[in-house]
Amino acid sequence: MDDEIVKIGIIVAVMGALLLGGLALRYTTVAPEVTEVAETTEINVLPPKSLEMLDPIYSEKAVYEDDTIRISFDAACTADGVESKLPFWLHNASDDVVTVLWDLCSIQLPCANTVNIVHEEQLGLFGPLSSPPISIAPGGDLFDAVFPLSEVDWVDDSWSVSSDVFDQGPFLFVLALEASDPCCTEPQIKYYTFRFIIR
Repeated sequence: MDDEIVKIGIIVAVMGALLLGGLALRYTTVAPEVTEVAETTEINVLPPKSLEMLDPIYSEKAVYEDDTIRISFDAACTADGVESKLPFWLHNASDDVVTVLWDLCSIQLPCANTVNIVHEEQLGLFGPLSSPPISIAPGGDLFDAVFPLSEVDWVDDSWSVSSDVFDQGPFLFVLALEASDPCCTEPQIKYYTFRFIIR
């Protein structure tokens, strides 16, 4: 019986040691995890702006087409807002040469003031001087942009364009083209008046 009591004592001692060891492991504290907070920069995301053509036809994509031309316009959005710049792609859809008469083109600003334009190539080369016409072959394309002359300025040895003028309301672009006319022997000047709004 003494042997049995010793065995039971040893078993109880081992079980007690295991119980105390388990309790000690269960309640060990783990150091709290520290998360680093990264410094963030606030970014203002501008809502997407789109250019819509209101006249001569309504076009949500600012595209116009007739027997002579196909033309597509876009808004010039930057981080500073909408630039006073009207980029476009002009395709000669006729069978004859079409000539853009830059000196007869104009833009009517949202404030109803009509001003002369300069186009991108002209601005890069000569500044706001008189611009010679450019002829587009049948099936040819012209990628360019026009700026209201009143919104272009020479700053720090380069041309600067204002922002947030075109998105103040509807504005117009008058495009003057010289193109053939089936009822005339000489090419005729055609004026296209495009009215836009930026939303």
